[in-house]
Amino acid sequence: MSDGYDGQTPGRQPTMPSATIATKRTFATMREDDSAPSSARSSPRSRGVTPAPAPSPTECRRIFDSRASIVLVGIPGAGKSTLSLMAAAACQRRIVDIETLFSQATGRSMTEYQKQFGGSNRNLRHAEVLQNALHTFDKGAIIVCNGIYRLDAKSQAILHEFAKTHPVIHVLRESRSVYQYLDTAEESKLQHVLAVSTPTFRRCSNYEFYNLDETRAAHHSVTPAHQPAVPAFLTLKRAERTFFKYLSLILSSQNTHGKVQSATPPIEPGHFPLSYLATEQRSYTCAVQVLLSDVVLEEIDIEELEFGCDAFELVVEPDQLTLHRAEDITKSIFKVRRSTVIPIIYHVMPAGRSLEYAKSSYLSSVRHGLRMAPEFATIDLTMDEEDIMAIVLARGSTKIIGHLHSDKDWYHPFWIEKYNMAMQLGCSVVRFTRPAKFMDDNAAIQSFRNTIFAKPRKIPLICYNTGRAGRRSACFNQVLTPVIPEALMKDGADFEKRVRHNPETSWLTVQEATHILYASFTYDPMEFYILGASAGYSLSPVMHNAAYKTCGMPHHFDRLQTTTLNDSLAELLRKPNFGGTAISQPFKIKAISLAHSISRHAQAIGAINTLIPVRHLNDDGSVPDADDIELFQERNQAGPVKALYGDNTDWIGIRSCIRRSLSPANAVRPTTCGLIIGAGGMARAGVYALLQLGVKDIVIFNRTYENAEKLVAHFTQLTSKPSAAKLFPSFVQASQPSFQILRSREETWPEHFRAPTIIVSCIPTDPIGDTPSPQFTLPPHWMQSPTGGVVVELTYRTLNTPLMKQVREEASASWICMDGLDLLPEQGFAQFELFTGRRAPRRIMREEVLKCWTDEQGHSNPTMVRTRLEAMEGQEP
Repeated sequence: MSDGYDGQTPGRQPTMPSATIATKRTFATMREDDSAPSSARSSPRSRGVTPAPAPSPTECRRIFDSRASIVLVGIPGAGKSTLSLMAAAACQRRIVDIETLFSQATGRSMTEYQKQFGGSNRNLRHAEVLQNALHTFDKGAIIVCNGIYRLDAKSQAILHEFAKTHPVIHVLRESRSVYQYLDTAEESKLQHVLAVSTPTFRRCSNYEFYNLDETRAAHHSVTPAHQPAVPAFLTLKRAERTFFKYLSLILSSQNTHGKVQSATPPIEPGHFPLSYLATEQRSYTCAVQVLLSDVVLEEIDIEELEFGCDAFELVVEPDQLTLHRAEDITKSIFKVRRSTVIPIIYHVMPAGRSLEYAKSSYLSSVRHGLRMAPEFATIDLTMDEEDIMAIVLARGSTKIIGHLHSDKDWYHPFWIEKYNMAMQLGCSVVRFTRPAKFMDDNAAIQSFRNTIFAKPRKIPLICYNTGRAGRRSACFNQVLTPVIPEALMKDGADFEKRVRHNPETSWLTVQEATHILYASFTYDPMEFYILGASAGYSLSPVMHNAAYKTCGMPHHFDRLQTTTLNDSLAELLRKPNFGGTAISQPFKIKAISLAHSISRHAQAIGAINTLIPVRHLNDDGSVPDADDIELFQERNQAGPVKALYGDNTDWIGIRSCIRRSLSPANAVRPTTCGLIIGAGGMARAGVYALLQLGVKDIVIFNRTYENAEKLVAHFTQLTSKPSAAKLFPSFVQASQPSFQILRSREETWPEHFRAPTIIVSCIPTDPIGDTPSPQFTLPPHWMQSPTGGVVVELTYRTLNTPLMKQVREEASASWICMDGLDLLPEQGFAQFELFTGRRAPRRIMREEVLKCWTDEQGHSNPTMVRTRLEAMEGQEP
């Protein structure tokens, strides 16, 4: 036996397995179990080994310690090793591979051990290694169950017990991708193996992740013409973001009616303004209804379906939960999550109660949906209270919507009774619907709403009449009003069929619902601006105006080029329909003095790029901040301006560009170094973005040394305050960031810092007034990273800058270039949320920026634009 980890010694600390985990094996060797008798393929069953099958992990509470280890199980080739490498860096955890530990404990691979000692002994030894590994690495690890395509009864029982206090994630993948990975001609046998192994893995896991294939490159900047091969790692960026989002939901904690607290450290930080607010607490939100049968279609465009919406409702028919159907549900949820940033509502259509098997199928489908951690899931309030309570207890971070459709009159006490019951059982939201027959039904529903709103203790209410006659009541429902994609409304025959199948199908599109709010004077058309010395060539107006049009908002965004900030802003504040303004150079630092309140991010940066009007003050006269729902409830409403609120979204854009372009080799670690060029307002946003990413070694180069000193002093003081813990990830707080200032381009790189893998140029590349552009390039000895990195230049008027040319021509292909055409939409998404209180139609904004771009001579670049537009299909949202 080797000197490595001994599976029989729980207390012994093994060395950390290598990052190159899981040796690829042929399908034939993994199926050799099947050639032996069943008694040799599995452990002997005994009462002491195999626990009772109920409750399954799916039915247990999903409440875990924030550092609880995560287990990944699934068929070989599902992508567990790749996902574990991604998660280990993001979660600051070690990787533990069961296959590696088995080899260390026995001195043999699983296949070799089985050949010598038989399948039964191999299973027993595997179970010992698994159990001791779970005990030893109870916290702070990603545990990967590699090397085995089906778990025997004892290993299932071990994982079943572990899942009561830890996330155990079943990873699935398209069978054709698994087939290609295993490199075998036995496709029919693989289908048999999947049919046998999938239920086995589901029985001992409490979560499920579908590893969707990524076949297209997810990034094209100005580099494709000069960089023919887009790095392969960028094709996995959407998968990485999807998995991180999933883990953040699994590891977060949440009160029934309160805000979700993110995992520690935060895996998928929600730094967009609306991320701080519960969706169900915002007013006049919409949820697009889409059937499971639509989402499974290959040609479906998820992003197009959800433009202008605040949530995506996946509607599932209450059919029997077969193996194929369960996979369709899992795949569809992750298909939606990969393409959107809005929350998912998982809704299984209520089943008839006449037959017991219909109720059982319904509950099985609901429980299965919770395995994917949707932000919301519905439960039929006609179910037994015990069944409802069981779903609530097993919800994890998912918020449960108590759902009820009935034809009882709105004045009937039945509705109040059901509302109180849902609240007492722990539902976070209640949704009541009733078929409308007459227009008078809309008056009755408002009376019922008022009764609920008057209750001293309440939870959010979704309440509307269904059918054509119920459209008006749906328009003025304030929480997650259902809407249907416009394309489905155009096909009259198909729409009628959908309504017959599901009477609760919406008769509204999001554009119609939004239009009614403005036509009824609930909302007002607003005017937005960009204010700056060089605002004349800004693409912000066309980007925002396209977004307003897509969402059905009658707003307008315009430019205001000026050299006097105070006078120009005072003129805007006299407009009753003033909705807000973007602030560009050179006013980003000066504008802080004009804001009555600023976000904590803007205060930390010391610069703002967004001002929005405040028309309603708190009772004590203070200005609401970004954590207050009131700040967003008054968006899209005209009136006298009482104060200004300032925020900074530049750092969000910079952070997004960096995160999207870092390879796994350059993932942020304690030794990662970033270089910032400049010391103005954008440079401050750049430093802040690096700190938010966890970068602790930061080098500053600026033409004026004194300004660089001021920037370093600002952030040194900021990060040393106790309050900094609220701003930065926990692993930044473990040690203070280190700053270094370079005086000239000739200066050698600091010996105690690694070569930078993140470079952000925050200096202007165009003349401002009489000041010429600096024509900056990097000294070659500052670009010595052997793994390359990302260079971000913030301009977009001139794309072929000296710096971009240098990186493309002199650096290796491992360097990725990002420019202002990448940055502008990324920061604009957050700005759109501040201006309107709604999620931005991201693809529309990205497309409009590219379509309307021209260089300083007014010329476009059709080839570059076409290449980038084509690349959007694989780009993360």
